[in-house]
Amino acid sequence: MFLSLDSRPLPWILPLPRPNRRLSALAARVADCAHPLIVATGTSTLMGVTAEPDGALRITWWNEQMAVYAELSAKKQAWCAAASAEGALQRSGAALLDYLAGRWPPEARPPSLGIVTDGVGIAFSPCHPSPCVAGWLQRHGAGEARPLAILPFAASGTGMLLAADPFTGTVH
Repeated sequence: MFLSLDSRPLPWILPLPRPNRRLSALAARVADCAHPLIVATGTSTLMGVTAEPDGALRITWWNEQMAVYAELSAKKQAWCAAASAEGALQRSGAALLDYLAGRWPPEARPPSLGIVTDGVGIAFSPCHPSPCVAGWLQRHGAGEARPLAILPFAASGTGMLLAADPFTGTVH
């Protein structure tokens, strides 16, 4: 259970039901790769990494108003160089999403699957697995859907919008 700044439980972002070392290690790598790309923007943002139905991997940046302000989408053969921050995130994101996709039987896998990160934590929403769909952040920030925390978000910043109780907090 995650705690708010005043030590109240946050019921809106749920922890995983049981520990999974492999999933946690893959998620930590994605957060580490995303962190410099978020810090470089100079603003508090969230980033999504999504495997698209056409085989492309999409990286999406959202600003504090939950609006998309940048995207990078490419199929594997056109990914950035592995030594670049973007290339490292593409590779680590693909590994994490491949692992998550394996949790569904092949015939029931969602066509698009993604995670959201603040560069520290990683969240995933099994009921709404594609964070790049319009309104995803707003639905989750308003408490209409509950993401799972693979890794907890930073104690402050935009990621906490997903963890805040919508009935006692204000989302701006």
